Amino acid sequence: MSHFDIEKTRDIATRALSPLSPPSGNFERSDEYRVYREIPHHYYYLIFLLLVDLLGYKYVGPGEKMAYAIPVELNKKRYSIVYAKFGMKIEYYGDGEPERVFILLQKGIHAVQKYFEWRAEQAAATSNLNLVTRAASLWEKYLYFREKSEEHSREAFERRDEVKREEFNRDGIRGTYISHPAYEYRIHAAWTSEAAVDAFFAWTEHVLVHIAVLQCKLTTGSEVAELVKKEWAAKCKIVMDLSDADDKASYDEISDLKSKLRNYVAHGSFGRDGAMFDFHSRVGAVPLRLLDSKRGHDFSFGDGNSDVASSDFLKIDRFAKQLFSRSRSPAKAYIESGLPTILSYTLDGRYASAMASDEAMNGFLEHLHYEWDNAANMDF
Repeated sequence: MSHFDIEKTRDIATRALSPLSPPSGNFERSDEYRVYREIPHHYYYLIFLLLVDLLGYKYVGPGEKMAYAIPVELNKKRYSIVYAKFGMKIEYYGDGEPERVFILLQKGIHAVQKYFEWRAEQAAATSNLNLVTRAASLWEKYLYFREKSEEHSREAFERRDEVKREEFNRDGIRGTYISHPAYEYRIHAAWTSEAAVDAFFAWTEHVLVHIAVLQCKLTTGSEVAELVKKEWAAKCKIVMDLSDADDKASYDEISDLKSKLRNYVAHGSFGRDGAMFDFHSRVGAVPLRLLDSKRGHDFSFGDGNSDVASSDFLKIDRFAKQLFSRSRSPAKAYIESGLPTILSYTLDGRYASAMASDEAMNGFLEHLHYEWDNAANMDF
């Protein structure tokens, strides 16, 4: 949005909230304290942005186990809208209409949706942001499918000579069903191997963005969003030094795995290494592969690389080790901490200092965990 009429929006919000308003004077308290708690948690920021950020209501906070309290008035009665450790609530004394207070707040929020969009754009252009992390769950997903694939592969090998026979008699027709358990296990191993590789690349795309922040190569939300939209290779190149022989070798090896497996899984699962057609020839069906267009030709004969899942996992292990080597080594502890990356730390020198060594990062994380725990407990 190139232009946003903030004054017009304030007028719209004020009219939508009416007769709810800021307190106009002193109020008498009765002895009967009451609390209304039927406010969903996500309203904590919408209410604050509406009343404080847009309309300039006064508020108290943060305090002990409390982030903020905003006093308001409805029909000459005072209420406090409170966001505390155990959620949102409206506090008041004696008889009151807390349900109506919340209804009016919802009405005001609905009336200024464009303001929230504009405010989000303003926030994204700054460094006052935390970049959320899903690195741990994505890595666990990869490990889950990898372990399943390895388990199925072991079963297939151990039962390679096993044959099951089952006699049947159907409508006078007798026969024997013959099956090979190893065959099913090999199929399941292939499926879970593909799922594991796909999960690994999802993890790398996520983690590479966080490492770029820790390296202070991204400092605003807009820059992060721009990199998120780019291809996996672009994310790799901003974090890794491809002029370094080890980084380049690791990048080339994992890129080859990506093009051979993940790209084709994502575009129709026509086969590993692009095994897509069988060509009709005088000697029978001949495998015809779709090649990476960068090679100069679109097609070639053959089944392609016969790498097995264990080979893929070795490549993944080598890449993960290289990703967290050298100057990137301290990033591993941060990624594994489960903490979000904090963009403002890219500007004040904190990440630059922490990334100087593993020891510096460990000390930094100890302090950051302490601060994070206090914030979570609202121990301000």
